[in-house]
Amino acid sequence: MAASTLPKPGTTYGPCLEPCQHKDCAGRRGMAASLCRFCGTAIGYETEFYDDGSGHPLLSLVHARCFERDIEAGRRAEAAEKEE
Repeated sequence: MAASTLPKPGTTYGPCLEPCQHKDCAGRRGMAASLCRFCGTAIGYETEFYDDGSGHPLLSLVHARCFERDIEAGRRAEAAEKEE
């Protein structure tokens, strides 16, 4: 699975700087504003994120660093259980 980023407003492929009626711009702004379920902060622009596969287009976005930390914590817990 590869992480994605959203280009910031006003850049190539980023949403318009000013409010507009473009569906693509609205979609990107919505994605950037969606909150990571791990840390509760906005996904933002130019920050790596994943779609965690939960199915909702905005609720399933998580920061890559948060998701990767969660996976590693799970692996450590699993390894600790096996050692007991």
